[in-house]
Amino acid sequence: MQAARIEFLSVDGRRIVLRALRSNDIRAATRFANTLAKEKKTNPDLGIVSLERRVTVKEERKFLNRIIAGRRTKDEISLAAFEGDRMVGHCHVSRRRQGDVRHTGVYGISIIDGYRGVGIGRRLTEEVLREAYKIGVWLVELEVMGINAAAIGLYEKVGFRRAGVVPNKILRKGRHIDIVVMYADLRNQ
Repeated sequence: MQAARIEFLSVDGRRIVLRALRSNDIRAATRFANTLAKEKKTNPDLGIVSLERRVTVKEERKFLNRIIAGRRTKDEISLAAFEGDRMVGHCHVSRRRQGDVRHTGVYGISIIDGYRGVGIGRRLTEEVLREAYKIGVWLVELEVMGINAAAIGLYEKVGFRRAGVVPNKILRKGRHIDIVVMYADLRNQ
């Protein structure tokens, strides 16, 4: 089960809708991914490690189908943020599939430029973690670039703790960047 539809005003007054992705969101999802891919080329601090290039509709459909199928099997919790028809954010927890670690999941989030820092990330994160707990995922892990103080602060506010640092894990544009590994035990929240 996933949150059906949540509407709220961002800190700067924009009406944002959080909801599960649907197959007819393919164009919005493709535009979203390609906006992030373009930004990654000019913003070396962007915390996304995938999206090395623009994606095709066919490639994004494969991703979208995996998200939708994972929701049915309770292996994926995913919410997207929309302003009108424009997808502006996406957050998910992917359940680990091996038997001994099925209670754990891997968290990811991305929000396009112009929509960060206005409460969308926090709301997405809180809702996705709440839904993950409902399906039995109570230990959630994430990795964040050590230079991303805003993201680390958000994660700590919603209950994540630092587990350690992987030095120099990312090499981007000639610069080594540490990764901070974090976890949240949802049973304690």
